[in-house]
Amino acid sequence: MSLIHAENLVDESEVKPSSDCKSIAVVCASDNNYAMPLAVTMRSTVENLKEGCKVFFYIIDGGITDFNKQKILSSLIQERCEVEFIQIPNSLTEDIIEAHESKKSGLALSKSEHVSIASFYRLLLSELLPSQLEKVIYLDCDLVIKGDLLQLWQTDFGEDYILAVRDTWIPFISSPTGQLNYQELGIDPDAPYFNAGILVIDLAKWRADKLSDKAIKYFVQNLKYIGWYDQGLLNALLIGKWGQLDPKWNFNATSFYDYSSKDYFPWRDSKSLLPEDVYNELVRNPYIIHFVSEKKPWVSRHCPRKEDFFKYVDRTKWSGWRLTIWRRLWHRLIYESKAFLRKISH
Repeated sequence: MSLIHAENLVDESEVKPSSDCKSIAVVCASDNNYAMPLAVTMRSTVENLKEGCKVFFYIIDGGITDFNKQKILSSLIQERCEVEFIQIPNSLTEDIIEAHESKKSGLALSKSEHVSIASFYRLLLSELLPSQLEKVIYLDCDLVIKGDLLQLWQTDFGEDYILAVRDTWIPFISSPTGQLNYQELGIDPDAPYFNAGILVIDLAKWRADKLSDKAIKYFVQNLKYIGWYDQGLLNALLIGKWGQLDPKWNFNATSFYDYSSKDYFPWRDSKSLLPEDVYNELVRNPYIIHFVSEKKPWVSRHCPRKEDFFKYVDRTKWSGWRLTIWRRLWHRLIYESKAFLRKISH
């Protein structure tokens, strides 16, 4: 498998995912800090894809070194996938970077500090992916894929722009960290709120509605109202335009263990309990494990389901990597340094 760079748009003659269900398209966005988790996401995707099906990965490159790109490529089953690294022109990111840095400097929620600028790259998909590609599966880079993504690829959109899983921590638009100005916008407070870590995207509708332009404009103009960065603005723009997937497709490795089957579980609705058999099946057999919080397996010992992550680490070129005491001390030093710099900057 060769190392491919695309300075802007990928060559449309190379677009091969088709409607015959023998190939699917997946897009991820990563910087160099997420190279190893990206390899895990990609490796687990390929391993669990239906036999005879091929995946075309488009990786929006936020600064991955050539050394780590080669490690990622060498971690994959080469005959089952192809990989394209896409470089983003500065002209497409200037407004996002400026607003992102402004938010980090004082407006960001403390729980959002682990969010990378790379997470915003999903807003640019319609600009970066080939125009003849009509749909794509977007995956965050803090995932372990245990199900067959062909099932997602074959799911009908209907009139929806995207398909997603309702967020377990922010089930409603009116939740404390949901859409902070929902009343001013006239949004139903009980409207569901989705997690943007796993999306099936109808690119044709996205392009027709110029959603990328709208998203960037909304982000810049409504900075103080957005609780969870690009996820918040996508929820604001896609009210009534997204379809709910089975929660197995986005199993929050932290929040599902915050509730017992007897407790009120906010993903369902405000009047119902999550049935015990549904809860047990979610915990026992998720299709995608999502390490949502800052306590991810590669930076924290206190991460549920971390064994699933390291199972696939050992099938990549990072095999044997573990969070040693020296790595924990290094992560702690970086965290405290950033906290100090934020404090003195105010």
